[in-house]
Amino acid sequence: DVDIAIVFIDNLVDGYMVQDHIIKPIMSNSFEWPTNSDYASILETIKDYMLYGDIVDEVYTLDEMSKGILEGKTLLLIEGSSKALLINTQSLPKRSIEEPQTEPAVKGPNEGFIESLKDNLALIRKRLKNPNLYVEIIHMGKQTNNKAALIYIKGTVNNKIATEVRSKLNSVKDYDIVSSEQLMDLMCPKPFSIFPLIQWTERPDKAVSCLLEGKVGVIYDNSRGMLIAPVTLSNLMQSPDDYYENWFIGTAITTIRYLSLLISIFLPAIYIAVTSFHPGMLPTTLLLSITGTRVGVPMPAFFEALLMAITLEILQEAGIRLPKVVGQTVSIVGGLVIGQSAVEAGIISPIMVIIISVTAISSFAIPNYSLSLSTRVLRIIFMILAAILGAFGISLGVLYLLGYMCSLRSFGIGFMEPITPYRFKDWKDSIFVAPQFFLKNRPEYLHSSYETKRKGNSKNGK
Repeated sequence: DVDIAIVFIDNLVDGYMVQDHIIKPIMSNSFEWPTNSDYASILETIKDYMLYGDIVDEVYTLDEMSKGILEGKTLLLIEGSSKALLINTQSLPKRSIEEPQTEPAVKGPNEGFIESLKDNLALIRKRLKNPNLYVEIIHMGKQTNNKAALIYIKGTVNNKIATEVRSKLNSVKDYDIVSSEQLMDLMCPKPFSIFPLIQWTERPDKAVSCLLEGKVGVIYDNSRGMLIAPVTLSNLMQSPDDYYENWFIGTAITTIRYLSLLISIFLPAIYIAVTSFHPGMLPTTLLLSITGTRVGVPMPAFFEALLMAITLEILQEAGIRLPKVVGQTVSIVGGLVIGQSAVEAGIISPIMVIIISVTAISSFAIPNYSLSLSTRVLRIIFMILAAILGAFGISLGVLYLLGYMCSLRSFGIGFMEPITPYRFKDWKDSIFVAPQFFLKNRPEYLHSSYETKRKGNSKNGK
């Protein structure tokens, strides 16, 4: 005459495990219970000899019981006992591991993080079989009751960086957030910074490479991707293909990427400054060609560029929000039909279409999406400076921008490291890509506890 109840949420548990690993063993073996045993000993008998669940925990409070049930566990209660058992029977809905969407690579693995903390940690451990890999689970949110995992390699990471990231993570653990992107905004050392001071990646190989360097990672449950801190400008400009190709090819690709960054920010502003204030800087033939294309255009160069830049942003947002089936239609209609019609109507000059098109293509070459968004804002700012003060305004803007970037710090590390302060030893893995046998040391600017990489550790996937 012992009353037992099991409590679970049907959509969160594995029904087969509940039936065959919990209910069936108890029903089959209950006749062997001592008739005069107390409830506590019966509960211990069930826990030690009858349950086939992989993890069984004893709980005593209603709060622990409710949280366990909401996480997909099964609660076992015995009438008269002051404690209960939580059996791990989770079977949460999740998608399969697929190719990264925002960080594609020509070569290298095609596995990307998904919205499962357990699977994401498995992708990390699969590549990093190191007993010093440290994973600390922190519960996040008063209402959401979610989890975040703080990850780093003991003996490699700079303890000051790990402590600062942990402190920042604990300071925001009461916020109810649903994604790692929101967590990134809360953890950002300077919330009003135009540049990302925490890196987001959905590539496990890239995440492992950063951990090997001595950086700290944060994975938020139910959100794909991993946050990496600290971050520098050179980190944001790196791509997996830089390290999956020959070092000479990787250096050429990196150089083109930095050139694309400059074009994305400054090309429209330079065009406005030259055509409006400094036409004498252009060769006569080129100046006559540009002037001929602008005959009949009713707007000055600044408003013409501003109109095209806003149109470009609208087309990019429309392409992102629309389904993939019709997304290409927006690009064709916006890029070809509207652009050609605007030129034929005399509203926009052909040279401006070329300038904006080259700017847009250059922005697509930036590997980090958050940094690409930052260049959109800077592009408009420099266009305004060029329209007011010409080349002098652009020069003032460049000086202020460089000073601002040098003042930014990501968890104690300068945003412009190792470009400035000068650390020439680290340039072989930031400004250009050196051969693999030159990349045996970890970056100096991180002040890692263990300076030299073990033989065989690879930089691939950064």
